[in-house]
Amino acid sequence: MGGRALGTAMRAEQRQDERAAVVTALRLGWSMADAYHHAQTADLTGRADPPATAPAKLSNLTELPGRHRLGMYLDGVDVALIQIAPLTPAGHAAPSTAGARRATGADREPLLFALDELNVDVLRWTMATNHRIGLAYRLGRSLADTVRRGDAAELVRRFGGRHVQLSRWLDELASVLPPYSAAVVRRSLAAWATAVGRATAGDPAEAGLAELARELRNQGDLWQDVLTGGLHPRDLLDEENWAVVARNVIIRDRKLVVQAARGIFWPVLAPLLVVLLAVVGVSAAAAAGSPTTRAAVALVGLGAGLIAIWRSISTPTLSVAAEVNRPLLESELVVQMSARIDRPLTAARRAARAGRQRVPSEGGSKYVARVSGADLP
Repeated sequence: MGGRALGTAMRAEQRQDERAAVVTALRLGWSMADAYHHAQTADLTGRADPPATAPAKLSNLTELPGRHRLGMYLDGVDVALIQIAPLTPAGHAAPSTAGARRATGADREPLLFALDELNVDVLRWTMATNHRIGLAYRLGRSLADTVRRGDAAELVRRFGGRHVQLSRWLDELASVLPPYSAAVVRRSLAAWATAVGRATAGDPAEAGLAELARELRNQGDLWQDVLTGGLHPRDLLDEENWAVVARNVIIRDRKLVVQAARGIFWPVLAPLLVVLLAVVGVSAAAAAGSPTTRAAVALVGLGAGLIAIWRSISTPTLSVAAEVNRPLLESELVVQMSARIDRPLTAARRAARAGRQRVPSEGGSKYVARVSGADLP
């Protein structure tokens, strides 16, 4: 017994280590994508001369010189590699950021080559360490590239099919990611893909590509927080969301109960009731005494029989109902949590509606509404 308990505890600890490593690998992929994009766009030469006077306040993250911010990204990569390293077999050395740090300079090309080589090394190392850790690294990197700030054309290209592969990875990693996170992000990805498709087709009821592109990075920050455990999507639910969940679960339960009752009435309940009525009738007819006494015997027998039938049916029914209710409740929670996590998408649609309803002030009568773009044939 002691050995079995020890083995169970060790497996639970290994499972917990894998969960932590998957989240770390996802964060690692996101940092690698940010580092590469930063190396492509930022000024990495730094200031030639130090400032003559100290700054009025401590420097913020957005005020860091480009080379310091790149160093911060590479520091994050080093920390993530150290955290994943205990799960690797002996003799498999972790990738190193030394080459990328040495390549930092005025010329971007050596740095970009070094970062891409580091990315390939990390990808091979994580996939060899654990397949799901490798998938988490790829997921984080692809999500970061998907939500990168860009124009409308880039937005259409990013949602041209990439979200399908991202959803598959989320399905595969759902058991080792924080609770509900994979389902919520997968549903949110689908909502964004639908919105981009409708905007591309010119749907006047949908936000424009410009509004969607503006809010996509904010959506990406929420996805990252949810997938890495920094934000539990259930914490976003308010009383109204819980009321909707309760109402929908009750409605679905009522439908299931009606369907179940119809399914078992004729094959199960009807024969039992016929047998019960026959037994009660025979018992009442055989009972000695007045008609009132026989009626009392019949009522007592009928009540006892109904109680016995209820007990025989209610126990398995309630057990099945509990198993059925769990996925029903979780599916309703995912719907409400996805709606709450899609606040940037809601903001983009609100901004688009406000822009379409705004009436230009120059020229024309103030009493006659202009024809908006949405009203044109």
